[in-house]
Amino acid sequence: MKKIFSFIILIALAIVLYKPIKNALIKTPEKEKFVYEDILNNTNENNIDIERLTIYGKHLNLTFDTTKDCVLILKNNEKELSYKLETNNNKLILSKYINNGLNLEKLEVGEYLVLLKDNVTNIYYNVLNKTDYHDNQYYTITKNGKNNLITFKENTFNNKKYFTINVKEEKLPENIYDIVIDPGHGGVDTGAGNGKYHESKFTLDYAKSLKEELEKIGLKVKMTRETDTSIESYGESSRTGIPYEVKAKLMLDIHLNSSGSSKQRGVEIYKASHDDNTFAKILADSIHEETEIPYSNNPMNKVDDGIYMRVYSSRDIENTKKDAKKYNYEPYNLDDDVTYYYFIRETGGIMTKAFSDGRNPKKKANPYRNMNQGVEAYLCELAYISQNDDLEMVINHKDKFVKALVKAVTKYVNE
Repeated sequence: MKKIFSFIILIALAIVLYKPIKNALIKTPEKEKFVYEDILNNTNENNIDIERLTIYGKHLNLTFDTTKDCVLILKNNEKELSYKLETNNNKLILSKYINNGLNLEKLEVGEYLVLLKDNVTNIYYNVLNKTDYHDNQYYTITKNGKNNLITFKENTFNNKKYFTINVKEEKLPENIYDIVIDPGHGGVDTGAGNGKYHESKFTLDYAKSLKEELEKIGLKVKMTRETDTSIESYGESSRTGIPYEVKAKLMLDIHLNSSGSSKQRGVEIYKASHDDNTFAKILADSIHEETEIPYSNNPMNKVDDGIYMRVYSSRDIENTKKDAKKYNYEPYNLDDDVTYYYFIRETGGIMTKAFSDGRNPKKKANPYRNMNQGVEAYLCELAYISQNDDLEMVINHKDKFVKALVKAVTKYVNE
């Protein structure tokens, strides 16, 4: 009887101890902590809105709805990157220039929480993307055969929204390019001329050689045309459409200039309004130094040596109104900081105030005009075909012009 009683006690004891022993032997893994939990918990309860998010060329620009004295922070558990902000119209912005701001090429692989940090109190503020743009993708310029894909996302944790920038190495898709080259004119549109020489033939020849040399340094290059043919200015697969479609960062429009004066000569680089002149100067200086072509002596629309910017003048605006009346359409609401040359303006989206919506029957709609991501474009008037000294250089020294352009693009890629 004692043996039976002892056996029952042992069984009861085993049942009681089974669960604790099992838990001790098989440890339940702890729930992994959310990577940004501590950071988000330490932010101020008030969020700050991103009112404008743009990518022009390789630079991200943000506008924040606040006047607080803050810096932009990209943060994860390994690093904290800080960027100065400027004040503009009671907002904080990364830069007043469209081709400046946060250089996306400089971001290392990783995911970054986007915050603002008060310079006085050191308090962090969570930021939210309140723009109409939520699906931007940016592919970095090809370097050593490699590219990164950068995405911008708004996520939620414990009912709290947060905004991240994610950088990961990814192979460049077939339809994505680093740079677009546009050989000016083409087909029946031969451009400017001097005797038997025509602009469109030079621009195509130069563009092909430039493409070849840029590919030698590892860049992926798209041309708007590769034969002596005309090409649409607007719409899909057009001069202004291709840059958007291939998500290029930089676009060079190759041209030769012309004047009724035999004294007018030299290089002219046209840039967009609100561009800070940086790369325009690199282009102009490189061409001047490598070819010894002088900076243009044209005083009209001159910004600096070899750098030009044409915007709509009051006369230009009045002419568009006359055109609208003639063809019976509502005139565009233009002002004097809208870039005049369509090639530069219509490839920059909202940054360059692209406006062609098809109301003018002579011009097709630009379906990409409201994009917040555009190419950094330059109109390169390499020399004056109408001036004999310039023409001689163009005929006999293509190698120098191409070398100058490659030198400039290399600086752009590596800065």
